Formats: sequence, C-alpha cells, structure tokens
Amino acid sequence: MPNLPNSVLRKLFSYEQSRNGKQIPNTINGSLYEYACWNWVLSGGTLTTDDFKSNSSIIANVLNTDVMGYPLSIKQDAAQQYPQTGNADDLQRMSELLRGATMEGPELEQGCAVQREFLECLVRIMLRVNGLEPVQFDADNRLNVIVRSKNWWNTDHWALRLYLGPSAKQLIQTIPDWPLMFACSTAWDEDLAYVAVSIAGLHQNQIDQLATVPFSTCCAWVMRKPKEGESFPFICQAQIQSGSGQCGRCGFVACDAHLGSYDEAGVFRWGAQDHGLHKCQRCREGDMQILQLD
Repeated sequence: MPNLPNSVLRKLFSYEQSRNGKQIPNTINGSLYEYACWNWVLSGGTLTTDDFKSNSSIIANVLNTDVMGYPLSIKQDAAQQYPQTGNADDLQRMSELLRGATMEGPELEQGCAVQREFLECLVRIMLRVNGLEPVQFDADNRLNVIVRSKNWWNTDHWALRLYLGPSAKQLIQTIPDWPLMFACSTAWDEDLAYVAVSIAGLHQNQIDQLATVPFSTCCAWVMRKPKEGESFPFICQAQIQSGSGQCGRCGFVACDAHLGSYDEAGVFRWGAQDHGLHKCQRCREGDMQILQLD
C-alpha cells in the first residue's frame, strides 16, 4: 500500500490551516463530488452507494436491525461476506460489545468506551474491505481516519487526518456537491462525537489527487514602506521555487529573499544564525529546509 510521499506532504503543509480549508484541483465532478466524504476516504472517489463496498452496504450486510434501524445482532454470514483478514475478529468483538452499547442508548457518546469501540471495529472492517490497512491506533500516526456519527452503528462524516507534529496537522474532507478540501483545521460536523482509526497507507488515486496541489506562495510577513512614509506589514506571496525555505515542523514557507531567524532574545533578523539554519517565522521552533524543486 503506497504512502504519501514527502514531496506531496511538503506542498499540503505549505498552506495555513482554516476550518474549511482550500480546494484540491479537479475535484468537482464524478462520484467523488456526488457521494463525498466516505467515498473519498474509502476509495478516493470510485464508489457509489450501491456498491458492495460502500459504507451503507457494509452496515446492511453486517447488522441485523429492527424497523427503525436499531442494531439487534451481527449477521451470521457477515464474516463470509467480508472475509478480509481481521474482519472476523472485529465482528466477534462487535457481537460482544452490542448489548453494552445498546444499554447506553442510540447516540454515540464521546465518553462511552463500549460505543466507540463498536464503531471503531465497524470502521476498520469498512477500511479493510476497500483495500486500506488499519494499524494499531496512535494519535501521532501520520495517517488517521476520523469518523463522526450521530449513532454508534453508523457513520455521518469521514475525514483523513494528516499529522507531522503538534504544529503540523490537517484534515482532508468533502461533503456532497462540494470540492475536496485540504488544510482543514477540524473535522466538520463538530457537534458529533467521533472515532479515529490509524491506517498504513493510501490508495494511489488518492495520492495522485493530493499531488495536484501546488506549493503555496511565500507566507512571510515583511515590511513595505510607501513613498509617503510609514511602513506597514504585508505577506510577500512570491512564488516558491528552488532556494525557498520550508519549516520542517509546521510547513511554513518563505521565498529565498525572506528567510530569517529569531535570535536568543526572540528578535527576528533576516539571514541565518551562526549554526547556518533559518528558524521558522511562524512556529519559531522548526528549522527552515531549503527546497530543491528544479
């Protein structure tokens, strides 16, 4: 399973994060545009709701439910329908958790361990069925899938979380009839509880989509002095090219003209410090790595 190349990660993290993020090019058509969040995370946009591998199909094929959709039991043939390694263990665990989760009520509660574990098992099954490999969960893992839901046996919103460090994390997500967005600071549907599952890699088509994002322009705040006198700050926005610098910690980028460092007193000065490295203007902790893009 391919992993996201560092060259693509550097581009994705060269942008400032915001709630709604920024648009990934060429993601406003096809089944990705129509079926949105779960489709992006599970397949990169190749599924429809009728597919055997869709989230709704897997739920219908795994759970016996009452007329209101409330889960009653795990279907006996679920492991045969979805025989991927690890699914049988998760289905067995879901069967063990079912009564305890039911006793807690229908809504997924963030603090309810039995409900969250049930949904985590279900999400891992969905990932395996679609060719993605769940791994031991680690909040610091580079790739985490975030799933928000009203109920503990269903899914409402999916997002892919990229993590490089405490100052460099973002989410990639979409909704129906909306482009795929990156550099998002939070998983949408913030009022809903969530579960998180780590994965080992992505589909190649997902990587190809993310690779279409260009580098951001220079994000350095510099001082401009108009003819009439007073100086004022502005963002450079020069094109990033070889010789530009990018923070290895938070992803901040600056053109070669606006690299600089904070000295020991916390004062910013243009140019490198004695150790030859530029310190990031944004997080003040990461070293600026000189880019070779030619």
